[in-house]
Amino acid sequence: MPLFHPFHPSPRFAREVVRKNLFAAMPPSRARIRRRFPLSRVASRLVIPIALPAALLLLLSLAPRCRAEALPSSSLPNAPQPRTVHAAAKATQTDKQNTQMTGPGRDNVVFGVHVGPAYPIKPGKWDTYIAAGQRPEPLSATNKLLYAAHEQVLPIVVVPALFSAGWGQLSDADPHAGVDAGGFGERLGYAALRQSTDRLTGDGLFAAAFRQDPRFYRETNGPIVHRALRAVRQTFVRRNDEGVDRFNASGILGHAVGNYLTMAYYPDDSSSVAVATSGFATSIAGDMGIKLIQEFGPDILRLAFRRNQ
Repeated sequence: MPLFHPFHPSPRFAREVVRKNLFAAMPPSRARIRRRFPLSRVASRLVIPIALPAALLLLLSLAPRCRAEALPSSSLPNAPQPRTVHAAAKATQTDKQNTQMTGPGRDNVVFGVHVGPAYPIKPGKWDTYIAAGQRPEPLSATNKLLYAAHEQVLPIVVVPALFSAGWGQLSDADPHAGVDAGGFGERLGYAALRQSTDRLTGDGLFAAAFRQDPRFYRETNGPIVHRALRAVRQTFVRRNDEGVDRFNASGILGHAVGNYLTMAYYPDDSSSVAVATSGFATSIAGDMGIKLIQEFGPDILRLAFRRNQ
């Protein structure tokens, strides 16, 4: 004998009838949404992806606390181990190097720039220039790439891009992007991209490939003309990892790559070999000017803020 009489609807059939009646009573738009996205089905699919990661995070957050509470109250942290004579001597030598100065006076800092007249014997790893008497650590190939990346976040790197965009706006030079506010924004973006490519390749990629030091070495003291010539010379001559002066192949190639890649994103009327070559020559001249600023800039800041102690 069948469980359900043919003339009596089954429970499943009754639920379907009730559901259809509910949809019929709903507005058409709401009924359409309910048919396309059944809430029960969506909720069942979201429970596992949400609940499982939440439970794991809760367990991970409670695990350190549980381990800490499991320790007996009478337990004490491990006593510090006595240092050996060699380790103590090495630590003392490191402390002396960190506090030792290159000369009399103190290390004055203006806007995050060491202006002397004395400088720490051991400069920072990411310092962009090395004063006379400092003993920098050599940069590995990986550190040179990181050094170039660190240069991109320095606030001072915005100044050359602003100068380039401003000069192009006044003279309507290449790249031609108009002389309105939108044109200035495009020129600023072009200059920032060109100069970033120049630094990443010249001070990072090529410096690691040619084993050259991308940092600037100041004379710090001496006749002004001698210091200026030595500063400009570093546009074409760069120290290698052994401290020997060599032709600045990494820096020159970086200028070349930064400018000739502009042919890929400059406007059509400015994307040419002639424009790229002109930009390359301008980059060489600009690099010479930056070297002069790096040589004499700390002295100017120290005199301006009267920090000659």
